[in-house]
Amino acid sequence: MYDQGLEELKVGHRHVWRTQGDLNQLHRPVNLVRSFFFSPCHERWDQIWAYPPKVEEINKLRLKEEYAGARFVWESSNMDAQISNAGFLFSNAFYEKEFYSLPRPIFPNTLPPVPDERKKIIKTGDMVPCDGIWEPGYLSFDYKWKVIPVGVREFTNKGCFNYLLSGSKAPLIDDIDSAEIKSIKVEWRLIWEDTRYCDGIIPDESEYFLEEDPGKRITCKSGEACPHSGRWATLAGGQQQFAQVAAGSVMPQAAQYQRELWSPAILIPATWTLLSRDDGGSVFKPINSDDE
Repeated sequence: MYDQGLEELKVGHRHVWRTQGDLNQLHRPVNLVRSFFFSPCHERWDQIWAYPPKVEEINKLRLKEEYAGARFVWESSNMDAQISNAGFLFSNAFYEKEFYSLPRPIFPNTLPPVPDERKKIIKTGDMVPCDGIWEPGYLSFDYKWKVIPVGVREFTNKGCFNYLLSGSKAPLIDDIDSAEIKSIKVEWRLIWEDTRYCDGIIPDESEYFLEEDPGKRITCKSGEACPHSGRWATLAGGQQQFAQVAAGSVMPQAAQYQRELWSPAILIPATWTLLSRDDGGSVFKPINSDDE
């Protein structure tokens, strides 16, 4: 599902995030693992006791893929917008849990201005015509003789922007101005149409990564001097292979095994990727740098 969903996403098919999409379906068993991980420390799907040390080592690996707000891109299953008020996104409670912390999003130093896009306006229940960020609100009109609408006077905001998926139905949104919690119908105005990936080109979005030192992993080719002592991996030869290499040593070749079991393996050049460093350092290249 992951491989298929990723290929669809690369060419702009964001339906993979819809309720029946590949990546959403893939997340369902992942969510079960999160809810029931090492059940002796859980009660009603919540972790209430710290994991034993050996279990916590595995849990840290699981947490590397988790970040707050991952579900906000998905299609709503009950016609309610995923976000009605953005205030909680800045709350410590959203990221700081009793037994672990989730990374906060990284924003660029300079954000581009919000596009002045007013071409598309739909209402709750309408089919969303394109992927993108939409603003909920109400239209007010100018009237001739106080009866005949002759034009839009203004658009009044009524809540938080949401990412809506093409082909889904424009949702309701919580009325943040009401004392009681209730969902209301609104108009949705397109703020930014998401056309990324539609031309098959994947843009560089490393500045939005959640970690401070994300990006491409350090690689090294056969015959080159190993830059860091640690565990390396390659997919050369038709299968994943691992090697423990010391810094300064010559990177090895990979083995390509023959169909006949008695035939010796052929050594072929390979590009190795750094999985972990013995000194505990980062396995990623510095951002905007081709060399370590």
